[in-house]
Amino acid sequence: MVVLLSVLLFLSLLANAVLAYLYYTSNTNQLIGCEPVKNNSNLGLPEKWVQDKGRFYVFSNDTKDWNSSRQCCQDLGGDPVIINSSEEQEFLAQQIVTFNALVLHWIGLTDRQTEGVWLWVNNTPLNNNVSWWIFPPDNDDMHDPMGEDCAVINGYLKGEKWGDISCLKMQRSICEVP
Repeated sequence: MVVLLSVLLFLSLLANAVLAYLYYTSNTNQLIGCEPVKNNSNLGLPEKWVQDKGRFYVFSNDTKDWNSSRQCCQDLGGDPVIINSSEEQEFLAQQIVTFNALVLHWIGLTDRQTEGVWLWVNNTPLNNNVSWWIFPPDNDDMHDPMGEDCAVINGYLKGEKWGDISCLKMQRSICEVP
């Protein structure tokens, strides 16, 4: 009798684990809007939310153009990340390497209003003393007549420098949520 109960208990736990796995893996691609999945270490899902100094940073795994990425960040209560310091840049660079190395991530910087005048999403101008361009922005994109007006952190290069690319390209993003 004890053996039978032990087998039934084991099967019940196994069935619950399988159902939980199927639930989480089948729903991650069907999330409404842009709500990221929080890490569940038992399932091995990638971390999406990271907290540092009173802010949450959300690293997307889906790719969208800059406008759609910004809308997703706003749906989460934030905006694409504004990088204010060397410490914040280094923190984000470390996270990119840890979670999503070798990919580009949108940041909240654009010169769409006036070519060459880089503004953050809160309309503050870029402080050139606090920038990490790999090359000076050049607005040169033969595939997009609008040019290269949106900034990304480049996960391909050590130090995760910035680049300017077409806002229409499909990239991941980093949202900053207060």
